[in-house]
Amino acid sequence: MELVMTQTNYYWQVESSIYGGIGYAPATLEEYTAIAKALDAEASGFDMLSVSWSNAALQLQSHRTSAPLCPTLSSGDPLMKTAGHETVSYTALEQRCQDHALACRKLSIDLADTASLLIRAHALYSEAELQARRTFTELIQAGTQFKPGHAAIGTAAVALGGLLSGWAIEGRPNASWMSTSTYPLQEGVMSGAGALLGGVPIGKGVAHTDEVNKGAGNIAKVSGPIKDIVQGNHIDITEVYARNEVVGASNSVSTSMENLRRLAEERLGKINLDSGLEYGTIAIQRYEKSDGSSAWLVTIPGTDGKADSPFGWEQNVELMSSDKERRIRADSVRMVTQAMEQAGIGADEPVALIGHSQGGIVAATIASDWSEQYNIEHVVTAGSPVANHPIPSDTWVTSVEIDDELVGALDGAANPATKNWLTVRGHVSPAPEATPSSVNADGSCTPGATPIYGATPYDAAPVAGGPTNGREISHWLKYHQAAYQNATDLGSPALQRHESHFQGVISGELKETRYFQGRMTASTIQAPSDHSEEISTFH
Repeated sequence: MELVMTQTNYYWQVESSIYGGIGYAPATLEEYTAIAKALDAEASGFDMLSVSWSNAALQLQSHRTSAPLCPTLSSGDPLMKTAGHETVSYTALEQRCQDHALACRKLSIDLADTASLLIRAHALYSEAELQARRTFTELIQAGTQFKPGHAAIGTAAVALGGLLSGWAIEGRPNASWMSTSTYPLQEGVMSGAGALLGGVPIGKGVAHTDEVNKGAGNIAKVSGPIKDIVQGNHIDITEVYARNEVVGASNSVSTSMENLRRLAEERLGKINLDSGLEYGTIAIQRYEKSDGSSAWLVTIPGTDGKADSPFGWEQNVELMSSDKERRIRADSVRMVTQAMEQAGIGADEPVALIGHSQGGIVAATIASDWSEQYNIEHVVTAGSPVANHPIPSDTWVTSVEIDDELVGALDGAANPATKNWLTVRGHVSPAPEATPSSVNADGSCTPGATPIYGATPYDAAPVAGGPTNGREISHWLKYHQAAYQNATDLGSPALQRHESHFQGVISGELKETRYFQGRMTASTIQAPSDHSEEISTFH
């Protein structure tokens, strides 16, 4: 026998949950909760009816076969009469019972799905879920502090189990499965490691969540000066010009996320828009409101890791520090704030910031530490560990995270769930592969099946451009875009409030899009830019 191995193609989808950003009174929350419980109760009732109808069909089958010597009764066909015997149509009765069972089961599923949708859209149990998550994180943190060696071995064992599980599924080793298997432990292990590095005694950090930031601050005391020696501490900031449009006009969070993805992937070389933009580049846009005043949107991609970039790996440690002075000295923050000054952003003009990964941490840092210099009204972060940044309560924050991306868990804590801070948390899962349509030999057609992203559009959103040969690290921005799309599809009032606020900040006509590039040097003499002579035609 010849064994033929076939490769399975995978398509990926993201299902979202929403935390924080609640915009209605506790009484309204109680009403929604009561409705969800009532729908669940009705679902259970119809499920029981389905079982009853199924049992009735079985009882009819048993009754029919209880007299095998009676051909009329055993056949269930009233036309097959035997002298002195009459019977009903058992076949028809059994089919009707099965039909009723299926109908009740379908109605039960629909009611349960509606209750689940109501719970997800209105975050009815988010407070309880976050409290349970916080408790679990604190337990893992304490265990990591008390027995760091055991914690390391245990986490490694779980990661190895994920690797082997993924190997069995895909037929090849894929390290992405290690993050998928360990994601429930990541915040606790990170906060425990941060507490060890930050000198936080066991049990003393229960009232706080910033252990990672304290640890990062201690590391930055050493890594910062070393970085300044190796990379230099002077930033050359040059306005550069795109040959083709990269960051276009935006009127929503979704559009701004797409612009962020285009800029991030263009400067990393993952896509080619022939713009001429390189690493260490951000975008600043000015919108003119109906009254003639200006509003601003600053788009900040993440780490590019280049040797002379202000968005290198080392800057992440400083950005995560609990020390304000250390945070504002981070090169990526200095680069963005100096570019904002060059762009002419006024102290009272409304500003929205959007960033991915390190870019989101930069945005959170500017909102936290530059609130007296700039009017930061809304911050959007994607895959950024910013839970412990002291963002003012009047600044709106919309955070998008994927549960197994690891980067979002590096802060060792869940984001605050307040009226002005909303978090969309996505979960990645495989979706069915599409099958093509075909025309049969007799001329009949067999329609193809499209990928089913959940039973309804509300269940999950597809990952555009996701891999087809297996899982990948879900830190890429396309996963956050899918998570936000699914949260939007849910019709969450909290998300709608945040979306409306973001749109209100940048409402108006786009007047200009300017790009600024940063390079780290040891000299204070600014190096010429290769793009300084190019003329931008996109505004």
